[in-house]
Amino acid sequence: MDRHADRFWEIDCLRGFAVLLMLLYHFLYDLDFFGIENIQIRSGLFLYVGRGSAFLFILISGIALSISHSRALDKEIGGNKTETFLKYLKRGAKIFLMGLVLTVITWIFLPGQYIIFGILHFFGVSAVLAYPFLKYGKKNLFFSLFFGLTGLYLREKTFGFSALLWLGFTPENFTTLDYFPIFPWFGVLLLGIFLGNSLYAGGKRKFKIPQTRKNPLIRLISIAGQHSLIIYFIHQPLFLGLLFLSGLLDPGIL
Repeated sequence: MDRHADRFWEIDCLRGFAVLLMLLYHFLYDLDFFGIENIQIRSGLFLYVGRGSAFLFILISGIALSISHSRALDKEIGGNKTETFLKYLKRGAKIFLMGLVLTVITWIFLPGQYIIFGILHFFGVSAVLAYPFLKYGKKNLFFSLFFGLTGLYLREKTFGFSALLWLGFTPENFTTLDYFPIFPWFGVLLLGIFLGNSLYAGGKRKFKIPQTRKNPLIRLISIAGQHSLIIYFIHQPLFLGLLFLSGLLDPGIL
């Protein structure tokens, strides 16, 4: 599993576990949002399920970015770093555009809480912002702490402008379904980059771990992890369709 052409099953499995947490949280969120069940999803255990899922997604994204960067550097000929950066720029633009699609959809159906800078927007921007940090090792722990603590400080404040909303300067009376600003969440991604550069230096696993190819549950979770982006993009329409078909949700509500 240490060959460059292979995936690391443990990363796919952790991402797949994050997918399961996300699906659970968002399904419960839908039940509460549409008044089907009264569920306290903004506090207690379920809040931690949702935040834990996001934390894992972003942390693993940082690890994956560091591995991808290490492998790209290993394959470079003549030190053509522009080509490497363009790869991240293109991927970031693709994910950000997917986020904009969700912005438009939520603006149409839920104009009072539409998504302006959700987790897909964050992943799109951070894929580009992360590039200068990919070369660092322990320094990323300091940067991670800086972004994290600054974000926690900003979270308790509101501002009279919205231009820096994406950074974490929350406007007054701001409501949205999904909000993942650079501060503090970029700090989690930088922590992932640190872990990736430490545990997978050179794009190779630096620790021993048992193989689980024959474990059907691990394989199933890992498959979900490999397709996490498309699952994230389509799961809400599938949930709504399920609620409509079950009769729990009136189609006229949207």
